[in-house]
Amino acid sequence: MKNILVIDDDIIIGRLIGKIARRNAIDITVARSAKEAKRVLHSKKRFDAIFLDLIIPDISGWDILTAIKKDPSIKHIPVIILTGALLSKGETDKLRKRVFAILDKRTFETEQIETILKGGEANTT
Repeated sequence: MKNILVIDDDIIIGRLIGKIARRNAIDITVARSAKEAKRVLHSKKRFDAIFLDLIIPDISGWDILTAIKKDPSIKHIPVIILTGALLSKGETDKLRKRVFAILDKRTFETEQIETILKGGEANTT
């Protein structure tokens, strides 16, 4: 079974991804703050993908992404940005070099998440 981590304080997003994950026999862990995310990322549990919001309590998702990419034990995990943050072209270009996909919370479709969870590439921002 695959394991995914959702780092997002939005309860609805966690539930939605959880529902999609369960349909695909995937285990989900949700962290609602940066502090929780750090604890989970450094636990013994291994993740196959991370969904990350850029706006979460404690510190920014940008800082969490940087920490993930600097840590040799987890930097290989594909990160999917799922955020409602308005990104400039420069920010989007910067993210594209560091993450698997970028989804906009205001316009994404559940099929995009399902495709990603099945190992495919979704049409993204």
